[in-house]
Amino acid sequence: MDKNSSTPLYKQVEDIISELLTKEPYDKGAKLPNEIEISNKLNVSRNTVRKAMYSLINKNLIIRKKNRGTFKNIQDNRIKTTLNNWYSFNDDMQRQNRKFKLFEHGVSLVRADCEVYKKFQIKPNRKIIQLVRVKGYLEPELYVKSYFHPDLNLEIEDLNDGNIIKLYEFLEDKLNIKILFSQEEILAAMPVSEIKKHLSFKDDKTPVLIRKMLIHDENGRKIAYSIGYYLSDRFVFDLHISR
Repeated sequence: MDKNSSTPLYKQVEDIISELLTKEPYDKGAKLPNEIEISNKLNVSRNTVRKAMYSLINKNLIIRKKNRGTFKNIQDNRIKTTLNNWYSFNDDMQRQNRKFKLFEHGVSLVRADCEVYKKFQIKPNRKIIQLVRVKGYLEPELYVKSYFHPDLNLEIEDLNDGNIIKLYEFLEDKLNIKILFSQEEILAAMPVSEIKKHLSFKDDKTPVLIRKMLIHDENGRKIAYSIGYYLSDRFVFDLHISR
């Protein structure tokens, strides 16, 4: 706790409890310390702790069970990703009042897998800019590899900034284009070792949801190809279909 910080004390307590929710045994649903125990441990008032608790309850991160205590909300803590409109991960997080963290950000010039060249319909001898990012709310939950068509007026230096929050809005401004639609595939698979290194798996039985997106601009040009690996126990794809 930093009592000289501009961050309110209750928010600091909220962040500490949020971090606690990612660690055993609390991540599995064990009872959390009560308000008095947290107050004594952090040397803050009980009212400060209570305000932090209410904030976490409102975000559906914790639940209180009568005569039993407070627990991580395991069942309803998954992130809903809407598919009937074209939202980014960051849009989804904002709409659900969740502040995401960027755990990894890296840009390089690579010779990609054949799949990428086929999507762009270009010869496989060209190097392509690859952006790798790992995002999440409390822990690494989404691993995304994005590739950009080599004919775009885009340089590695343009993507080095880890503070780029909304990638596609950034591309629209940078390239003076309008992104119109994406062609998508969604499938489930058991993670390979590369994915396991980046995401927070609870066990070896958790699959990943793979979302592949081929992004087009208003003129039908292929702009980017993105492959996202989502922890299946942390995300729900929400889809509304009309007849």
